[in-house]
Amino acid sequence: MGWFLTWILFSFVAAYVGNTRKIGFGSTLLLSLLLSPLIGLIIAFASDKKAPVKEIPIPMLKLINEADKLAIDSKTYEAIEKYIAATTYIDKSPNIKFKIARLYSLMKDGENSLKFLAKAINDGFDNFERIHEDKALEYLKSTPEFSSFVTNGYKIVTMENEQPKNSNRIEDLEKISILFEKGLLTIEEFEAEKKRILTL
Repeated sequence: MGWFLTWILFSFVAAYVGNTRKIGFGSTLLLSLLLSPLIGLIIAFASDKKAPVKEIPIPMLKLINEADKLAIDSKTYEAIEKYIAATTYIDKSPNIKFKIARLYSLMKDGENSLKFLAKAINDGFDNFERIHEDKALEYLKSTPEFSSFVTNGYKIVTMENEQPKNSNRIEDLEKISILFEKGLLTIEEFEAEKKRILTL
């Protein structure tokens, strides 16, 4: 009886180790019970470690949810502002930048749509099939710049001495969104600055 309990106890120890690996808790426990806790432990250590899961900050989730609702209600500018503010919480946010690219395409702003699509890909967005099938990107895909972008390995083709028309608009929106989120701008100041930037 004591031997049986020891077997089960060490099987759970091996399963605990397996929980931090790709093999997982359940598979390690099963192998340990059927074969031996030692074999289960060896297999667990031989399995690759799980990639660390980054927790999304709650304020970021709140901004994303608000932006999603605004996008559904066709409040495009407001949705873009919220998405841009959300990107300030983590280093890479490919899905958010893809959403921004879609919204700009719906607004027929091919330049900013392409810019954010490139940023999304640079951050790790790799669902190229979705890019080509997404109806919201129809306007962007109709531009010659998009064709050059695809031909260039999904990288923006830049020409010497070319000055983008709206090069500072997005950066300015990002800056005032950060200032507003930090409480350094009142709502009135934020709205006035936003209106000024968007009408440039």
